[in-house]
Amino acid sequence: MVVKSATKKKLMDMGVQEEFAHKLADDRKWDDVKILSPGEIAQICGLSSEEATAIHNTLLAHGKSGGSDSRSATTTVVRRKKALRRTAQRELILQAYDEETKFETIGRDIDREDPIYVALIKAAEKEGIILTERLFENLAAGIRERGKVKLTPTQAKKIVTQSGAQYKRASVDPFEAVGIVTAQSIGEPGTQMTMRTFHYAGVATVNVTQGLPRIIEIVDARKSPDTPTMNIYVEEFDAKGKPLATEEKAVQKLAASLETTTTQDIADIDVEVAQRYIMLKLNNSHLKLKNMTGAEVRDKLSRATKLFIAIEDGSELKPKILKIIPGVAKEDDLKEIDANPPTYTALLQLEEKIKTLRLKGVKDIHRANVQQDQEGQYYISTIGSNLSKVSDFAGVDRGRTYTNNITSIHDYLGIEAARQAIINELILTLEGARLEVDVRHLLMVADVMTSEGEVRAIGRHGVSGTKHSILARAAFEVTVNHLLKAGIIGERDNLTGVAENIIVGQPIALGTGSVELFYIPDNE
Repeated sequence: MVVKSATKKKLMDMGVQEEFAHKLADDRKWDDVKILSPGEIAQICGLSSEEATAIHNTLLAHGKSGGSDSRSATTTVVRRKKALRRTAQRELILQAYDEETKFETIGRDIDREDPIYVALIKAAEKEGIILTERLFENLAAGIRERGKVKLTPTQAKKIVTQSGAQYKRASVDPFEAVGIVTAQSIGEPGTQMTMRTFHYAGVATVNVTQGLPRIIEIVDARKSPDTPTMNIYVEEFDAKGKPLATEEKAVQKLAASLETTTTQDIADIDVEVAQRYIMLKLNNSHLKLKNMTGAEVRDKLSRATKLFIAIEDGSELKPKILKIIPGVAKEDDLKEIDANPPTYTALLQLEEKIKTLRLKGVKDIHRANVQQDQEGQYYISTIGSNLSKVSDFAGVDRGRTYTNNITSIHDYLGIEAARQAIINELILTLEGARLEVDVRHLLMVADVMTSEGEVRAIGRHGVSGTKHSILARAAFEVTVNHLLKAGIIGERDNLTGVAENIIVGQPIALGTGSVELFYIPDNE
């Protein structure tokens, strides 16, 4: 009996008793459950026709309501707020997917004209051996490191033949305990990883989590890493056909529009406690660096605080000093300020709001720094992550832009992209600590974490807590609760895994334990 945990949870959320939800979710997805007839439900759960019809009606009601909870019957009162003046949303067209271009991008570091690479390809085609381009490139790189500049057909044949044999030997045998091997292969090097962080090259006063803390973040499926970062690549040409990726100033301008700009970044804030007002002295050099004007700052402050912003020095177009008084929403309110002065508490609250107010940029992008890659193109490294918002900016290459926030990747690009991100982050972290772990073990971890269509933690709130075996769940944590629930609903354990067989003291169905050998003596 293999119970679909997601289906069971959904049924219980709809009000179906746990015992019946458990039976209905046996080897069934939600799409299979919602089409069951009352008769089938009665047969599966052992219920009367009336009780089965009640469950069937619940399923129908849930399907009609589009997945909302049928038990809730609250009344929602909608009050429309006054519409704020906002900039128009600009819709971007979907980027066309070109398979040929995509594969060229993936293999852009493979030199297909290298004589060693060409000799290996020809030998493999002649011998009928199929290997990936990446393996051929790795073989060619290893040969070049040994001082070889070309290969004879005989040498290429020998290398390809032995590589093909090793490739076949690397496959997993049936009944091999790949999970245990994976845990040992990652856990043993993990004990050598240091609890430290590495300085982020090119960005001052920023540390990026690495080593064991980063591994824990990944396998725990944290909603957001301690130090989220992004690498934002730009398109080769802008909308007008002008070069973009090779123009540093254009990329810096894009970085300035992405980086969060607060009031403290462009002005000195002075609080006059006795007079109950706040004075902002705008810094022209900082405004120019952020590509902003004093009039723009005044307008955004006015809309965010809903207060009147007086100009103490400068003109309407180029204000230099701004004055803000709590409670003064329009200029006419200044006449009553002496009779009804603002409180000290209101002044402190306004100060705190002004200091943290985001005037420009993308939420959570705290710093954006322009860097240059080996090909001479510029890209943006950020501290902070907001993949969905950044991807809306014109000029951003959405196909190459990357973040170390796996949850953000899953929400924006889907589960396949999240799986690849888990693999990439594990490889980068282990390589940063100079530890070698076979990539197949990392693939195993990524597959287990994403097999249910969402990123699950390897723990009691994720993979370990949703195992099909009762004893395996009980052996991990909260033993009594698992055994009690299983006893109440009559759950069955078929003892197919490792932990449950160890608990009951019988051979594990792996390796030598996967076969039964009988000796039949000859009576003659």
